[in-house]
Formats: sequence, structure tokens, C-alpha cells
Amino acid sequence: MAYRVLVLQHAEWQSPGKLLLQSARESRVRLHRINVSQESAADFADYDGLIILGGPFQNDQEKQYPFLREEKRLIRAWVNLNRPCLGFNLGQHLLAETAGASIGTGYGTSIGFIDGHQTHQGKKHPLFLGVSSSFPLFKWHTRAIESPLPRNMVLLATSKDCMVEACCLEGRPHIIGLQCDNHLGAPEDVARLIAHEMVGIGQADHPRTQGLVEQAEVRAAVLATTFRSMMHNFFTMLKK
Repeated sequence: MAYRVLVLQHAEWQSPGKLLLQSARESRVRLHRINVSQESAADFADYDGLIILGGPFQNDQEKQYPFLREEKRLIRAWVNLNRPCLGFNLGQHLLAETAGASIGTGYGTSIGFIDGHQTHQGKKHPLFLGVSSSFPLFKWHTRAIESPLPRNMVLLATSKDCMVEACCLEGRPHIIGLQCDNHLGAPEDVARLIAHEMVGIGQADHPRTQGLVEQAEVRAAVLATTFRSMMHNFFTMLKK
């Protein structure tokens, strides 16, 4: 039986990425992608899991981007179904907002590769089964979940750049948010992200992106292995 996962995408260049597509194939999971700024997900309840990607928007920009209002409604409905959900970056913010968390500027802009560190609760969480307690993160964000977390959320991982790198809902470990963009950590996806996010605004030579593709090449094997383990663990939750 092939499990089906709905993927909410916000921008063409912020796709599932090479690593997520590989992970889905390896776990025999079918991904169905929609661009929420252009399409409706009317039949979302027919899926076994939900993945929410990042994007060039903020969670509180509903007036500028009205589709965010409908997307938030969908996410709330999905959480009420109590099925597996994984949000990356903006996806994490939208998911956390449904639980009452506040999103702000955090520690400031975080771009590049750093190490994340699992908390005591994170070391016991099924997403990190077989993953080192210190693991690589690919970061591309200016906003983050603010602390303290609401009581109905659990902190799973943190870093020097961001207090809340990973979290889940209390009592529902299958509903998870990740601040990182590890699904875009392959060198070709990093290059595409730089081209669209930085070249478009005339900042291709921004200090934070210099040498980033080369860093991705050096870290490619470790990041890919870690990410594939995490996604295998998430996809396993679809079957429970």
C-alpha cells in the first residue's frame, strides 16, 4: 500500500527539494504537491500525512496574501484530524500559530549551515530515532517561534541561532515543526535558492551566501543521511 502525503508549497523555487523527493521514493510514499497561492486543497482529508514547506512570506501577512487565511484554516482542520504533519520554516510557523505560539524576529537572520542540538525530550522523540543528538541544519530564515512556548508544545531541538529548531504538540509527537530547510540542503537546491532569493534583489554577493554552495557540497553526505533518517521516521508515523 502506498501512503499519500499532501505537500503545501508556497513558491516554485522552494520545492520539496532533491532530498525530500528521494526520501519519499525510498519509503514508497506518494507526494502530491500543490502551490497554495494558486490552488485549493479541497480534498485534503483523503491524505495520510501533510508536509508544509517554507516560502517568501510571513505567517501574519494575510492582508497581502489572502491565501494564507485559507491555508491556516486547512492546517487547523488537519490538526483536528490528528494525522501526521511536518512543517518546515514558514510551515513550522503556520503550524505553531494554530497552537498559540508567537512568531517574531528571534535571534535575527539565520542563513547557512549550523548544528542543532536535541533537548532531553528530543532525544526520546520518534523523529530523531537513530539521529545523533547534534545534527546538521540548513537555515534560511529571518523569523522564528518566540519563547516561551505555549504549554501545549514541546521543544525538541535548539541551536545557537534559534531557540526553537524543532517542536511538536504535547501528546501528539506526529505533529512536528522544524525551523530548518534541510530538504533544500543539497548543493543544487542551495544554488537555486540563492539565485531566486538573493539575485532577484541584487544581493547575490551577500556575505551570508558566499561559499554556501561549496559548504553544501562538503556537508552533502552527512546532511543527506541525517535528513533521510528523519524522513523515514516521519513516514513511519503514517502507518500507525
